[in-house]
Order: sequence, then structure tokens, then C-alpha cells
Amino acid sequence: MAAYAVQLGVPAERIRLETGSRSTWENVRFALPMIETCDWIAIASDPMHAARARRYALQQRPDLGGRLVFAQNYRFAERWWLKVPTAAYELYLGTRQRSVNRLTRAS
Repeated sequence: MAAYAVQLGVPAERIRLETGSRSTWENVRFALPMIETCDWIAIASDPMHAARARRYALQQRPDLGGRLVFAQNYRFAERWWLKVPTAAYELYLGTRQRSVNRLTRAS
């Protein structure tokens, strides 16, 4: 994704990479300190991974949520076989997390 960003005109010195993580949760956790002073935050990945990473970022640092920039994750006919299952899965996980949050607050 970094190489692609450079091809699109992003200066290489403006790109920061996190290379120590072993999961998406860790990737977000390790990357957030590097970008917490940025005006906006964009996650470059495939649609399912980007949606998951945004959700994790909001869970870990809700205060940065207003700076998340939502890219065009779902492009017509791109990976069409994954779009509906991916959207359903992310909707399910988001709904489940909201339910857990409500139950936790009610306790």
C-alpha cells in the first residue's frame, strides 16, 4: 500500500509504516501513537480489512474517530463475490460490539 500511495503522489517521507504487529488489532494499537497528532487518518487496505481496522481504531481510541477518513471501500464489480458477505460480517460485528457495550454499561 505504501508503494501504491507513492505512485498516487503521496511523498514517501510522509508515509509511516508499522511493521511489528501480528494481527490487525496490534497493527492499529501500534500505529495509533504514530498518527495521533495527524489532522486526518486514512487506512489503506482491502475493504474488509479497512472496515475492521476502522472499527478497532474506534474501539481503542474513540477520541480519534472524528479524524478517520473513509475511502471508497466498495467499488462496483471489484471483488463482487466478497461484497455482500463482507458487509454482512462487518454489520454483525458492529452490532454485536454495540450490544456488549450496552450490557457492560448496564452492569
